[in-house]
Amino acid sequence: MTVIGVASVKGSPGVTAFALALATTWPGSALLAELDASGGDLAGYHGLQPDPGIASLATEFRRERDPEVLTRHTQTLLSGLKVIAAPAHPAQAYAAINALAPALPALFPKLLRDTMLIADLGRLVGPSVELARSTDRLLVLARAHLTDLAHLDGLPPNAELVLVGRGPYPPKEVTDALGLKVRAHIRHDPVAQAFLEGRRRRTRLVRAAEELSATLATFVQLEPTP
Repeated sequence: MTVIGVASVKGSPGVTAFALALATTWPGSALLAELDASGGDLAGYHGLQPDPGIASLATEFRRERDPEVLTRHTQTLLSGLKVIAAPAHPAQAYAAINALAPALPALFPKLLRDTMLIADLGRLVGPSVELARSTDRLLVLARAHLTDLAHLDGLPPNAELVLVGRGPYPPKEVTDALGLKVRAHIRHDPVAQAFLEGRRRRTRLVRAAEELSATLATFVQLEPTP
């Protein structure tokens, strides 16, 4: 399994919407896991049941870690995408993800052969930081404003930036100043929330994610199960 994390360090630049768009447009098998320690959004927006999901995965993970463990805790959106949704309540989400963080990364290479896992890590705090370090590639969303960029020090070495919306700092200037590769610069999408809620299928955000997913897929090597 290959794992791409999607996260932010400040504000709400649209991490969950972008992670959903990336998973939806991935050219191959993909699974979206809500590993946001501050609580999930997918269940509420898409009418999913509380279980199965991240909470039930954390419970089973204490006793069972076979290669199919993730697939037993998925639900399917109307689009056909399989997701592992986090509890909406922050305390429940934090407890579940905190329980998963120490051991889950070691099992990534053994799980879900030929499937891309897109991990919605939300804001990088608490157990999300540990999970972020274990991803093969970490896409950090940030607005191209000083108030966002000033918080990007200390990111893991696997981090790349996705700049969101207009700002006074172009990608090259951001890279030169911070030493971080800018993987993409996407325009603000005023209807991204409608896509996140399942009310729109094709938006500016989805088109940008589709382009990025096609680029990433050309050099992301999916590792077979040993």
